[in-house]
Amino acid sequence: MIGMLARAAENIYWLGRYLERAESAARITQCMDQLSLEIRGLDADLAVNIWTNLQDMFPGSIVKTSDAPSLDEITEQSLRSFLMSYDNQLSVAYSIRSARENARVIRENLTRETFVLLNECHLRLQSYTPQTGLNMMEMRSILSSIRQEIFGIQGAIKQTFTRDEGLLFLDMGSVMERAYRTLLLLSVKLPFMLSATDQVDLPVYYARIRAALKAVASLENYRRNHGADLDPKRVARFLLFDRRTPHSVHVCLRELKQHLEELEIGAPLTNPARMLGKITARLEYEEQEILAGSNLDVTCQKLATDINEVHDAISRLYFTV
Repeated sequence: MIGMLARAAENIYWLGRYLERAESAARITQCMDQLSLEIRGLDADLAVNIWTNLQDMFPGSIVKTSDAPSLDEITEQSLRSFLMSYDNQLSVAYSIRSARENARVIRENLTRETFVLLNECHLRLQSYTPQTGLNMMEMRSILSSIRQEIFGIQGAIKQTFTRDEGLLFLDMGSVMERAYRTLLLLSVKLPFMLSATDQVDLPVYYARIRAALKAVASLENYRRNHGADLDPKRVARFLLFDRRTPHSVHVCLRELKQHLEELEIGAPLTNPARMLGKITARLEYEEQEILAGSNLDVTCQKLATDINEVHDAISRLYFTV
């Protein structure tokens, strides 16, 4: 790699990662909220557990509730925590604030359009304090509009950024976060998805599978390929190995590998590229063995850990002075 300072590269990488995290947090929170509303009349305990699943998909997240919260209380507190809490370091507001701080440090590397949109999004979220007193319907509306604002920021990046190392690092952060979040969702959702269907309420079972696909923005893409058949093994294969849907693990890691190779054209193979090559080779050539395994959720958790190790290797190589 040439041309970009380590500090600038790190900030632009994390800008991409925090923007992706903010959109993912908003999207997944929306999907879990919709699922909880859909099934609360059929299984109230499961509707509460949906919110626990959300915290499992964002390890380290904080939701403050009473010792025995009602469904309405845990819904309200989860929406508040994942939308606007700065105590929750995985919330939409925290992620956007962090992205804005990264952008401020590297202001000279950004286009005006990108910085203005990001700053406006940050200021809007900052205005929602605990004293604002937003109700659940208002928070749901804000989640939807904030997602549109993030799409606008990402669109400005794609339309106005120079095609150079900066954009490579930003895209690396984005696809790294996307692959990691898809794997965490699968590690949480696969145990119920692969459970025996004769022991569950089928409408609830299929509602949960649809919600899992929606949570990674893949329901329509899945239906385009497989119609209405929500076979759990087919869903797992799609989210892990599909070659075209943007949130599949295979697509994300393939793009990450391409970005690493483009950064080091003509140079010896780097440690991050070597580590990532092993992961992508396994996904490429061991698809059947992975899907046939008895603990697919554990495999997804292990892959998420492997991706974190690739992130650490990238940090050591490019961001450590």
